[in-house]
Amino acid sequence: MSFFDVNNAVFNEYLRKLETTDRNHADVFNELFGQLIQNDVALKEAVTNFAGTKNEQALFLLNLHKDGKKYGVHFDNYDVTPASTGTRLYDAVGMTAAPSTNTVRAKNDFDGRGCFAYLEVNGSVNENGDFQVQYIKDIDNEFSRTKYDTWCLYLTQYVYRKFDANGEDTVVSDTRHSAEWLPEGGAIRPDGTIRPFVAIAKYMSGDNADGVASSISGVSPKNYSFQSSLTKFRAKGTQYCAETSQDSERMTRLMEIAFATRHSQSVMAGCNWWWTQTTATVQENDVERIIISKSAAKEFVVGGTVSIGNANSLTSEGKANNDRGSSGLHAKANKVKITKIEDYDSNNAAVYVDNGGQKFSTAPTSVSGVTCETIISTMPWNTGGCDDVLGSCGSPVSNTSGKEPYILFGVEMSSGFWEPKGNTVMKIENHVMRPYICYDCTKMTTAGATTDDWIALGYAIPDNKGSWKYISKLGYSADDPEVRYPVEVAATSSTGYADGLYTENLETTGDSQREVLGSGYLGCGASGGRRFALLTDGLSYSDWTCAARLSACGRCGRKAAA
Repeated sequence: MSFFDVNNAVFNEYLRKLETTDRNHADVFNELFGQLIQNDVALKEAVTNFAGTKNEQALFLLNLHKDGKKYGVHFDNYDVTPASTGTRLYDAVGMTAAPSTNTVRAKNDFDGRGCFAYLEVNGSVNENGDFQVQYIKDIDNEFSRTKYDTWCLYLTQYVYRKFDANGEDTVVSDTRHSAEWLPEGGAIRPDGTIRPFVAIAKYMSGDNADGVASSISGVSPKNYSFQSSLTKFRAKGTQYCAETSQDSERMTRLMEIAFATRHSQSVMAGCNWWWTQTTATVQENDVERIIISKSAAKEFVVGGTVSIGNANSLTSEGKANNDRGSSGLHAKANKVKITKIEDYDSNNAAVYVDNGGQKFSTAPTSVSGVTCETIISTMPWNTGGCDDVLGSCGSPVSNTSGKEPYILFGVEMSSGFWEPKGNTVMKIENHVMRPYICYDCTKMTTAGATTDDWIALGYAIPDNKGSWKYISKLGYSADDPEVRYPVEVAATSSTGYADGLYTENLETTGDSQREVLGSGYLGCGASGGRRFALLTDGLSYSDWTCAARLSACGRCGRKAAA
């Protein structure tokens, strides 16, 4: 007689349902029963040991998922194989992952495993740059996505990388297996010691009721540049800045390993194809809806964010100015949620919005004798659009429509904004563009890379001469392994990284700095994605297309202590 091994029991809440197509064999049942028994043992230990500070409780809960396994992927160099897909390595071999929706929980074998597991928490960053847990979802009744900063908390990743003539291996684990396994950048304290966990803001930053930049659900993200995000976020403390290169890299790494592709949009497209404006076809008064053609209504998504209004200025050609930066286009309903879309008659549909009870007219207005129709415009999504997605990854309705944000292991992303990096800028010197990074955000100023606190990377960005090209290779510095930006642009929208890079003509550009804008706005289309980089704008550039994410990892060290 044999028994289940319950030594070092690991908790996993993701238990698959047996199907009628499963073979009738003990191995099938033992796998499920074995995990149930491990869960019981792990929970028994939790009851015994669950005490101490909130940080200790959070670490205990995360350690229930710690498995010491190695999850990896190999990608060929572009000149070997241009395909975006990779080959799973080590313990990832045989695993599968698919994104979920609000109605379908897809199978994702990485859920709840090691450094893919996460807790949702409320918390803050102390002056030393260490994260402090306040409340834990499903543990503390006080936890709230709408009242307090909400973060996803993960065990620190240890990363093994291998480069050769064929390609690149990237492997992550929650355990440091040898000196070759380096702690992720966001986990390294300024003194070189290692943080046990890393927090990533769940939402883009919008203001709370007190006007403070916050990672909360149900608000409209504010517009930020590198400079304005640094100024605004420092009101919370000098230990805050916008999303760092380390934050972005750790999440991209999870995506590339879990889904075994560099083409992020092939799995979850994000909100990069939602560039729609249309006029009212029927005029109404005292409503919270707009009647538009049925064909136009097909472009809108329930839950998405829109504005309704009329142009209040004219273009140089004397036509209605329907740019989304115009205040008139938001005057009747400003960045509100679509609640329902239904047929109005055989040719038209009614799009209902939550305007807080404020009624409006959809009649046209006039500017200098020019008729300005009432227009509904798609906008980047308000935060919380993915709160009802059933899995750890996925979009509300469709993962590939290009109209919706997605969550990636808990973090809401790609909601229709360009997103500035908070600790990395591009510096142009003698017509060559290089990345610069500052590892301690308390030493940064809005002037950017002007002091010795900023470190130049050892590679240059391609000169695209005022055009979009697709990324085929990223730079790598052994001293700065988390700072990865394009060095080659030979790919297409469906090969290599399948993400776009845009630079101006560097041959005619003087010495200056550029902010690093990632992700992609509503109209980016195929160029958007996890590795997207728009590198043409100064450090102060921001408009309605830009928003930022708080970082809990602004105070870091460059290397771990020996």
